[in-house]
Amino acid sequence: MKRNRLMIAVLITYLMLSGCAASEKNKDKKVDEKASHKERGKSETKKKEAEKKAKEVKKTKEETSQEQETQASQDEETPVATGISSMFTDDELFAFADETVNTFYAERMSYICGTHFTSSSNFENYIKNDDGIYYEVDDSQVQSYNDIENVYYQKFSRRYPICYDRPYNLSPLTRLPFIEVNGKLYEAYSAICINGIGCKYTVGEIIKKTDDEFWVRLNNYCELDNSTNQTDITCSFVWEDGGWKCGDFNNLEFYKVGLCVCLAMACLIGTISGKSFFVFSWKS
Repeated sequence: MKRNRLMIAVLITYLMLSGCAASEKNKDKKVDEKASHKERGKSETKKKEAEKKAKEVKKTKEETSQEQETQASQDEETPVATGISSMFTDDELFAFADETVNTFYAERMSYICGTHFTSSSNFENYIKNDDGIYYEVDDSQVQSYNDIENVYYQKFSRRYPICYDRPYNLSPLTRLPFIEVNGKLYEAYSAICINGIGCKYTVGEIIKKTDDEFWVRLNNYCELDNSTNQTDITCSFVWEDGGWKCGDFNNLEFYKVGLCVCLAMACLIGTISGKSFFVFSWKS
């Protein structure tokens, strides 16, 4: 009887221990499953984050590429300012031309009519030839005819021919303003055909522009009646040697009107003075 009880007790103990072991095993299994599920969750989360990041990177690249294409298109459509356009605005060019044009005109005319340099005092030293009377130049800037060109191109662009020599010189007086005889330089000191008494040029508009030159159309302003008349006269200014120089001056009407004015004045002054020459100069 005792033996049976002992066996039953041992069997019960064995079953209890087996149950506990199974329970621990199941518990460990659940823990492992939970850990595995958690790891899978983390892995999926990382995968999703990686996919999201990849999408964002792709989107950023596409947006950057699109921006670059747009910028490139705009660069092609928008011309890049170069030369004088990158240095000056149109308003600045307009103001410069308007302020300078009359000095430009006077300087040019002083070469065409031979009044640019200082002649001998009281016009005592002169020579006479078939073209008329020429007065000896007494100016330290020039000693010969070739010296004139060096002085001329200090203010005038080398892009255009000198305005005082044939065939470019179209002076109404039809004679050269400067000549050299026996190593001495002479100038005509002729009547200079100015832009009318009490009149001056003003800039009407900028009509053309390149990297180093711009052209303007001029108006004729009369101070006597405060009137402004539009003309077809044009002139240009050239950016050369690091500064502005006078370019071309196109005024064909000047030669028609100027010839009549000069001849009329020559007859009038010559009659009054009894001399064969006259002086009406505009010194710059």
